[in-house]
Amino acid sequence: MGHAAFRAEEYDAKIRQTLPFYEEFYGQIVDILDIAGKKDVIWLDVGCGTGKMYEAASGKISMQEFVFTDISEKMLAVAKGRFHAEGNCFRQMSVLELDDLEKYDVVTAIQVHHYLSEKDRKLAIRRCWQALKTGGFFFTFENVAPNSEIGRQLHLDRWKAWQVRNGKSMEESDSHRKRYGTEYFPLTVEAHLELLRQCGFQTVELIWMSYMQAGFMGVKL
Repeated sequence: MGHAAFRAEEYDAKIRQTLPFYEEFYGQIVDILDIAGKKDVIWLDVGCGTGKMYEAASGKISMQEFVFTDISEKMLAVAKGRFHAEGNCFRQMSVLELDDLEKYDVVTAIQVHHYLSEKDRKLAIRRCWQALKTGGFFFTFENVAPNSEIGRQLHLDRWKAWQVRNGKSMEESDSHRKRYGTEYFPLTVEAHLELLRQCGFQTVELIWMSYMQAGFMGVKL
């Protein structure tokens, strides 16, 4: 348990050096669910990583069941080592394999879909929509693309400078910058909102944005 917690701490610290205001992603979701008065929820977290979503929500949102899923066996083992408890379920799977129908009150996907092709990204979000009950909330935080080439260069330079200020080497930051459009494929804010609509969400909102990351909410009506 201690070893798993240590590895999780190390992994999350690396992400905090990469993504500005990373902790805020989770806080925004918890705050919205709290204001919405969601209680005794059945919650699915897609690409759970170290269990960060559960950690942020535990004790703040009452949960009947929390389902951790990740394609990585090692990552799922870390989450299970940290949060194995009654009401928690752990499934090694890709979001593309999700076949639950109208089961969950909340589905979250934090920094998961930007590696997928356009076709698979749409399928992934559609699967999340199908898994939600009517009235259920879907939250996703993703890298976003600026609307212009000038904006892209400025935002990438600013993101790189932020990473260096927060402990990354110049080489690491350069390497990360070069992955844009080659290893991960961000969409504009409007494209994200339109994708949610295409996948069935009638209520869609931008809930948070900073640097080149944004949070989106869809409600299944």
